[in-house]
Amino acid sequence: MRGSRAHARRKHVTWRGEFLRIAARRKRSLICAALLIAGALLASPAPLAGSGTCVVTQTDTCERKGSAKKSRQSKQPKQRESVDAKQRTLLASAVGRLAPQRKGITDVYAIGVAAWADEDVFVKELDGTIAALAKVLPIERRVLRLVNGDDPSGPAPLATRGNLAAAVHAVGKVMGKDEDVMILFMTSHGSRSGFGLQLPRRPLAELAPRDLASILDGAGIRHRVVIVSACYSGTFVPPLANDNTIVITAADARNPSFGCAPGRDWTYFGDAFFNRSLQPGVDLQRAFNDARLTISAWELQDRLSPSNPQAHFGPALVDKLTPLFAAKAKAGQR
Repeated sequence: MRGSRAHARRKHVTWRGEFLRIAARRKRSLICAALLIAGALLASPAPLAGSGTCVVTQTDTCERKGSAKKSRQSKQPKQRESVDAKQRTLLASAVGRLAPQRKGITDVYAIGVAAWADEDVFVKELDGTIAALAKVLPIERRVLRLVNGDDPSGPAPLATRGNLAAAVHAVGKVMGKDEDVMILFMTSHGSRSGFGLQLPRRPLAELAPRDLASILDGAGIRHRVVIVSACYSGTFVPPLANDNTIVITAADARNPSFGCAPGRDWTYFGDAFFNRSLQPGVDLQRAFNDARLTISAWELQDRLSPSNPQAHFGPALVDKLTPLFAAKAKAGQR
């Protein structure tokens, strides 16, 4: 299940490789621009043989690319409007299916985010996480998924910054902010500056920790559990931590996490925390402590650098969730 060291490190390598590909594209653009400038400087009524041909060829190629780009851009607004309309419809439909808040009862709403379209381990981990949470907390009919994939028409809304902000605000209007709890689970690749949002044929995007804090604060989400399964995800702890917040991350702010190789159902963190440790009768803090030991053993066995998962357990929220864990465990014994 844990796979080889090479596979385990793929999570970090793939993210780094994506940035290298972006850098390569930028380098080609700079070369193209340099050739255009050179063409302008070398141009004369009687161009030199050879150099003139080279510059003209490159200039012609760049101009054609530019024309094609303009043509594509002219089509993009309509395509973008169509995609945006579909996304609004999908999100509204997902929110409309949520069970209403019940006064006097602490309801738990969950938003799950699988944000890297090119690797299905994240979608699998999201599905497994929702199933694991449903065993220990009352989230039935109160779950909204955001999933990145090839098809913008669904079935789930895409995991974009705009959709995440809209989802948090929409769920915030359904739930009772003074008494209910929101769980936000996010799984993807990560960097030291944030959480990766990847879609095919689109520029790579990133969600910074302070942006997420602003989204949650702006929606007035007071009681919240934020769990981030990504490299360097410990960077999310400081901006989010308070007495009413639990933050759990797969790694600290300086290290990658492991286990997103093709064919896997879980990352190391997801497997240890949700699949093995979070069972009926076990709360988040105990599950986290057990998962840390399991992950450390796997990393030692596979000769990997420690990912060092991090957590902050806001005491007010811990107290609020304790009876919910107990009630769910008792219900499961019947």
